[in-house]
Amino acid sequence: MKPIGSALEQFLRSCNLWNGYRQYQLVQSWNEIVGSALAEVTRADSISNGVLRVSVKDSVWAYHLTMMKPQLISKLNKYAGSKLVRDIYFQINELAE
Repeated sequence: MKPIGSALEQFLRSCNLWNGYRQYQLVQSWNEIVGSALAEVTRADSISNGVLRVSVKDSVWAYHLTMMKPQLISKLNKYAGSKLVRDIYFQINELAE
C-alpha cells in the first residue's frame, strides 16, 4: 500500500496539477523560506508563468530585494525541488499588519 502523500502526488501529476500545487505551496511558504526579517516587509501574492509577484513595504526594500533577486530565486527553487521561479516582480503595496 502506498503512503497517502505518494498517492496524492501521483494523482496530481496524472491530472497535470502537480506544478500548480507546488507553486501554491511556494507562495504559502514564503515567510518560512525567506525568514522573519523579510517576511515582515514582504508578502508573496502569486506565481504565474514562473514569475513570482511579491508585495513590498516601500521602495527602499524593493531596491534591496531586487539586488537579492538571484539568491532569492535560487532559495525558492531549492525549496521547491525544481525550477518553478525564473523571475520575481516586486511591487510596493500596503501590507496587512
